[in-house]
Amino acid sequence: MLNTLLGESAAIRRLRYELDAIAPTESSVLITGETGTGKGLVARIIHRASRRAQEPFVHVDCAALAESVIESELFGHERGAFTGAHERHLGRFELAERGTVFLDEIGELEPRLQAKLLRVLQDREYERIGGSRTLQMTARVIAATNQCLPQAVAAKKFRADLYYRLRVVSLAMPPLRERPEDIPLLLDSSVEELAERLGLERPYIDESFLASLSRHNWPGNVRELLNVVERAMIFARGQRLQAHHVNLGDDPLPSFPPIPPLLADGEAEGTAQGRRERLVAALTNSGGNVARAARRLNIPRSTLRYHIQIHGLRDLIPHD
Repeated sequence: MLNTLLGESAAIRRLRYELDAIAPTESSVLITGETGTGKGLVARIIHRASRRAQEPFVHVDCAALAESVIESELFGHERGAFTGAHERHLGRFELAERGTVFLDEIGELEPRLQAKLLRVLQDREYERIGGSRTLQMTARVIAATNQCLPQAVAAKKFRADLYYRLRVVSLAMPPLRERPEDIPLLLDSSVEELAERLGLERPYIDESFLASLSRHNWPGNVRELLNVVERAMIFARGQRLQAHHVNLGDDPLPSFPPIPPLLADGEAEGTAQGRRERLVAALTNSGGNVARAARRLNIPRSTLRYHIQIHGLRDLIPHD
């Protein structure tokens, strides 16, 4: 969701400094860090700030592609190269042209393909599967992993020569638990974006909600934080975010808040029928315009939409 590197911690300021130096160069980059720290985001930032920004950015998830197809996906194949190869297929390196190839989860690449990738990086050339013509690789390569590649090298699971070729420049993504001072800024930005995407009004953030977030260790890092905030906003229904809305995934779903009242100041709580009558009157007098009806009732639009749904009044909104 986020498309920029947010934070003012020392770790993020240092990372920005490194990015400013790295992006304009042609060097290969290895981005390391735990899952959810934003390795893919940083790869795109490097591409956007490079001289290749107007060229393609091609993302290859090495962990998501089966071993039987990843070689073809990377290098392409000729028609008839194997059973089912009915036409020529261009690989990711070829599709990237003079742009950037982002090899995500590079630690999952099998040893045979590690050797082929090493040749691409060293000689800047390769062949499609089943082809004899040598093609030039003109893209920049950025790789990322959540594994400790030195340990994988020591265990002979990852080629040492490929590791050193990839890490011409290395960037280490800081985990969120080491920069908790960045949580308020991340929260503020994500709430703004989520409110627009979910069709909710931007909720007020209670201090108890922020305090609850700050106490968590965030093993899933920024990605986990964004998921928790989105879940909280869904169940808070656009109202004030409080500590009880924080659900870390394994907890039971938070209890639903009471149905927001539709009462004038000082008016006693009425029956459900009385509430429905106020809704009908407001919607009728506003011609079915939700924004005007919400102003008449002095409640947020998200609250009004909730009541419209539970009272079955969608027919009163002609173009909703």
